[in-house]
Amino acid sequence: MRKIHIINLEKMGGVERLFLQYIHHITASEDEIFCISNQIGPEIACNLINKKVTFVNRMLNNLPVKYPSFLRKYALQSKVWLAKADAIIVWDLVPGFVGKPSRGDVIYYDHGCSWRYPHNVKTLDFFSLLNGCISASHASRRVMELRFDLKCPMQTVINRILPPQNIFYGQKTLNSPLRLGVAARLVGLKGISVALLTLQTLTKRGIDAVLDIAGKGPDEEKFRDLAQRLNITDRVNFLGFQADLSGFFNRIHIYLSTPVTEPFGLSCMEALFYGIPVVFPYIDGQPEVVKDGVCGVGVLPNVTPEEHQALTNVDINFPYKIYSPQQNKLVPPMLMSHEATADAVQKIANNESEYLRYRSNAFEYVSTHFDYKDFVQEFNNKISGIVDA
Repeated sequence: MRKIHIINLEKMGGVERLFLQYIHHITASEDEIFCISNQIGPEIACNLINKKVTFVNRMLNNLPVKYPSFLRKYALQSKVWLAKADAIIVWDLVPGFVGKPSRGDVIYYDHGCSWRYPHNVKTLDFFSLLNGCISASHASRRVMELRFDLKCPMQTVINRILPPQNIFYGQKTLNSPLRLGVAARLVGLKGISVALLTLQTLTKRGIDAVLDIAGKGPDEEKFRDLAQRLNITDRVNFLGFQADLSGFFNRIHIYLSTPVTEPFGLSCMEALFYGIPVVFPYIDGQPEVVKDGVCGVGVLPNVTPEEHQALTNVDINFPYKIYSPQQNKLVPPMLMSHEATADAVQKIANNESEYLRYRSNAFEYVSTHFDYKDFVQEFNNKISGIVDA
């Protein structure tokens, strides 16, 4: 089957990471890449050596001179037609087509952007062209259905990653201090401020705990200021961007996932690969990654963004609804209570044997539920099923 992939490669994120793993699989060796962005990020480009990339918005592929904006959808349409593909896979974005391509079935892969798409003519026109849709989680599928009422076949292929490198499988004891970890972009949306409040709460309860934060972002100074106001600066380590997270995960005892929204949660999956139990919000696709009471503890968010901002001076800035797995509907965004999050941490770290049970379960859970070979096979089967229908 001849496949082309339409994707934005300007910045590395979850969908780009998954795409890079897929495009190097033997079943994608002859696939073509159609890049919507005018440049490829350096951390992505180094993984695309010897791969053919067509810049769909450029007038000449080797020169960064773009078509005028009103001509770009025509350029995309003609380049797709010339590619003579059986499957046109669009990765987590809404491109501008003139109309339904006359060659190839259009398949949209949603990795979480459906939460944020405007409900406008461009979005609806694109979805009307689809022959099929593949979602990274059940939550992603439900958001697509609830927001846009798609008429095409909807499929779900649970997100998976290749096992990380340098995993420490040995026994990890609950030595002091209890080391918590967060790996995320430092923006309000990721709830780093919840993790900081949780650390303060644990400290007030007499627990010797520290927090490692891996990542960078525009709100770092706000989080540093909050740590100072909470009088926990000496217990928080801002590690910056970490190209290799193995040292981070091998050091920590418990991973805190505290976002306002998370379509799936690759960082949680990565933590489980390292045998790290996860505290997570019971929203969106998070319960599809971490099994509550087995390899982590879920917390039902009940703090409004306004209440949280009053506590932290951090603006969450997420004007969209999220998916409630319990209610199976879209609901306003909420944040985890730092008290409930601290309770969840203590539940996991209640004693040595309980912690080791969670750790053992984490290793077992990823080995049985998140084999990357299954992702490739399922993804390709879904594409073939849509094309052959």
